[in-house]
Amino acid sequence: MAELTVDTIEAKLGDYLQNVYRDLHQNPELSTQEFETQAFIKTELDKLNIPYKIMAKTGLCAEIRGGQPGKTVLLRADIDALAIHEQTGLEYASKKEGIMHACGHDAHTTVGLGVAALLQERAQDLKGNIKIMFQPSEEMPPGGAKFMIEEGILENPKVDAAIGIHTNPYLLAGQIGLKDGYILANTDRIFISLIGKGGHAAAPQEGIDAIAMAGQFIAGIQNIVARQVSPLDRAVITLGKISGGYTPNSIADQVELAGTVRTIKAETQSHIENQIARLLQSVTGFWGGTYKYEYRKGHPATWNDKRMVDLVRRATAECLGAESIIELDNPYMSGDDFTYLAQAVPSVFIEWGTATEGKENFAWHHPKFHVNLSSLKYGVAVVTQSIVHFLNEEAGV
Repeated sequence: MAELTVDTIEAKLGDYLQNVYRDLHQNPELSTQEFETQAFIKTELDKLNIPYKIMAKTGLCAEIRGGQPGKTVLLRADIDALAIHEQTGLEYASKKEGIMHACGHDAHTTVGLGVAALLQERAQDLKGNIKIMFQPSEEMPPGGAKFMIEEGILENPKVDAAIGIHTNPYLLAGQIGLKDGYILANTDRIFISLIGKGGHAAAPQEGIDAIAMAGQFIAGIQNIVARQVSPLDRAVITLGKISGGYTPNSIADQVELAGTVRTIKAETQSHIENQIARLLQSVTGFWGGTYKYEYRKGHPATWNDKRMVDLVRRATAECLGAESIIELDNPYMSGDDFTYLAQAVPSVFIEWGTATEGKENFAWHHPKFHVNLSSLKYGVAVVTQSIVHFLNEEAGV
């Protein structure tokens, strides 16, 4: 098989990758609505003579059959965008008001198509098969991965391993972040109603102030992590929404709160769920109010298989140099429905640097989030090399 280097990828696919990315970035679509994105991917796969199957309504599974028998590896590329108004000022900024690729899924899709182009060209030399999972609805729980798994993406041929790649605005283009074991967190949601009794602001003793209850609860909930979880354990509680009250001179009878809990360990997850309930009982008991509480579990924490991580370490060292490998000390407290693939087969979730040196870079889901276009070829190189190594090693080459 011809040598795979970043320079050869740049010469062969550099313009193609940037054009694909710009097109996708300008035309984002929300979860479950990715019909134009799906049509764009279909067109590109048709050009490459790669067969595909429509799945989960707006997703696709492309399949490259190697010229020789072997194992099957899956690459996940999510395709949906977010309801965010873009503020990057880029010449190829979103054309759709209030919708933006603010998490890099357009870059993931671009890498998926780049990998497809390289491997389809080499298909006769491959020992095994590649599935490329263009997945919808990663941003909308329960996530498109579950639906595509239910529809059989891991079967016929049976998938033996999976790779996920994700933009990382904290790593520079050309850097690859890797970690054995847990790399992403449990992502749960909490929904709380604090119920009091309305009245006139001039006679607070005659009411039960739901805003006062909320204030006490908000102050207390942060102590669950600060004082009831080991500082060596990773956990986050964030209340991101609060609403209640009617007028400046009224006692609020109800306050609604919503937030998220992020943990790694299952026992910490259960502990926090129970402690929130105990705090609610205490606060509402003191004030004489009541509450409603829903703890809604989201994606489980994502586990990286060490053998698969080592495979990517080797590929990165070969393509980019060993100095490009960033060993991550701790998992990120974000989550991803890639975890359902990782529960089913040995998998690796790659943190792929997309930041620009010397330029302000913004976090995921920020209206100024952007991807360094030079990073595209690095992502394609590392993923392609990892896939080739996996198939060759499984074939005993």
